Amino acid sequence: MARQLSFFCRAGEESGQEAMSQLLDAVLETGHQLVAEVCSPLFQDGTAVYRLRTTGADASTPGADWLTLAVHVGIAAVADSVVAASPNGDHGIWGSDLLAVVTLSGDSPDWLLLERIRGATARLWGGIPWDETSGFEIADGAPQAERGQA
Repeated sequence: MARQLSFFCRAGEESGQEAMSQLLDAVLETGHQLVAEVCSPLFQDGTAVYRLRTTGADASTPGADWLTLAVHVGIAAVADSVVAASPNGDHGIWGSDLLAVVTLSGDSPDWLLLERIRGATARLWGGIPWDETSGFEIADGAPQAERGQA
């Protein structure tokens, strides 16, 4: 079963690929190296999608399961998601111009990589986390029930 976590940000980035590059650079500042597969055209302006996996300690050993990271830029591109998550504008995400969406799946989700992405979106763009199950309460911590199974 897949689980998605979204980060609403104010970034001012021009393209999805530029934003993804900045995000991956920030993620790589901490933790193990990553293996990445590009899943979207590199020259598509508004969206960049990658599959990511953390390597093990020796860089050749696989870590946890793959996750998918999608970055969408532009107020028009993220407006529907903003309104769906916060119809009354109560959570400070109106005006977001970048939406990063992490999809976790498999038997061994990469919680540590998710935390690295969460930290990077916060440092770079003041990312506010949201998911369909917990809403904005997810900002108080990682999904505890699933984390216990990791």
